Amino acid sequence: MKIAKFSTQQGWISLPIIALILSVSALSIRYQEALFASYKWRAQLSDVADEQEIWDAFRESFVAAPSFSAATISDCEGFCTLDTWQNTTQEKSWHDDDRSLDYQWMVYVKEETEDDGVTVISTTTSYRLCATQNQQAYLCWWWRNGKRLAEGWVSVD
Repeated sequence: MKIAKFSTQQGWISLPIIALILSVSALSIRYQEALFASYKWRAQLSDVADEQEIWDAFRESFVAAPSFSAATISDCEGFCTLDTWQNTTQEKSWHDDDRSLDYQWMVYVKEETEDDGVTVISTTTSYRLCATQNQQAYLCWWWRNGKRLAEGWVSVD
C-alpha cells in the first residue's frame, strides 16, 4: 500500500527578513535623495558658471583695455542715475554667443576755474561703465583721469 503524502507549504516571512527589507528600502530612498540633491547642486553650479562667463567676457572686452573715446558725455552734474538712460540710445547692447548685456558708458568732465569763471585751473575726467542683464542690478566700474578707481554692484530702485 502506498501512503500518499500531501505536503502543504505555507509562505511566511520572518520578522528579521521584514526588518532587512525595510532597512534596504530606507537606505535606497536616502541614497536617491542624496543623488538628486547632488544633481541639483551641480546644475546650479553650472548655471552660475555660465552666468559668470558672460561677465568675464564683458570685462575682457571693455574693462581690461577701456576705450574711453566710446563714452558718452553725461548730461547731468556728475553722472546721471542709471535708470535715466534705460532703454534709450545711450544704453547699448553687447552680445556674446546667445547671451547679452545692456551697458552704459559715460564720461563726466569737471573743470575747476578761478574766481573769474573763465580761467581753467584743472580738469578732472571721470568715466563710469555699467552693465546689466535685468535692468535692476548693474555691475559698474569707475575711472578718474584714466586710472580705474572702483568696481561694484549698483541697484536701481
